[in-house]
Amino acid sequence: MTRQILTVFASDPGKGGKGGKGGEFPITNAEFIASVFQQIPQGAFAAVCSKPGDPTLGGWIATPANQGIQSLSANHNNYVGCSSFFPGDDGSFKARKDRFAAFHFLMLDDIGTKVPFERLGSFELSWLIETSPGNYQGGIILANPISDAAGAVRLLTAVIDAGLCDPGAAGPLSRWARLPVAVNGKPKHKDNLGEPFHCCLTEWRPEKRYTPHEILARLELERAPGRRPKHSKTPSVKRSEWDDAHDVLMP
Repeated sequence: MTRQILTVFASDPGKGGKGGKGGEFPITNAEFIASVFQQIPQGAFAAVCSKPGDPTLGGWIATPANQGIQSLSANHNNYVGCSSFFPGDDGSFKARKDRFAAFHFLMLDDIGTKVPFERLGSFELSWLIETSPGNYQGGIILANPISDAAGAVRLLTAVIDAGLCDPGAAGPLSRWARLPVAVNGKPKHKDNLGEPFHCCLTEWRPEKRYTPHEILARLELERAPGRRPKHSKTPSVKRSEWDDAHDVLMP
């Protein structure tokens, strides 16, 4: 499949390294998470999950990123949660709605297959990862993490309604995105030698951060799914519904 990238590279892609360096941009998962999660509510943690083999099997065990990031194997399916979470009173850590702290980034799925690159227009993603041959996940980092759970749900609903995300992914508070140093262990993506597909970070712009208003306007999310309208028009969303002034503290 011919790959067509219409978003703009922040710089010339570097060569991928070895031993935990992944993709066209040489970066570790620890560096990636540190760049994305620059604001986390006090006492909360980003969540990671690592699964060997076929990721559709077994449960999703969340680990605080500060504890689990160094132990992620480059030969596993590695994920980071779109949200940060508070530990429970008993010290346990789970990526659940009742532990939600803040929503940090949007993940656009199936770009290049179900979602054409043309749909993004000139929008500059914060990152783009090839997660299977010709299929990409795109990340959009929020300028200020959303600490209001209902606000996070409304934002993802707008993305789903625009056809930019899997309709089955209706739970943004516990949604997982693939990390750049990882494999896609689904059997259908193995090569002729039986090796899994290695994820590849093809675009990396952590400085690109957006408010919900900017995302709605620039991606025209309240339009018909799967296509861009001919004329740009800012969606009619009340300011009170997308309040950017969230009480997010630096840890």
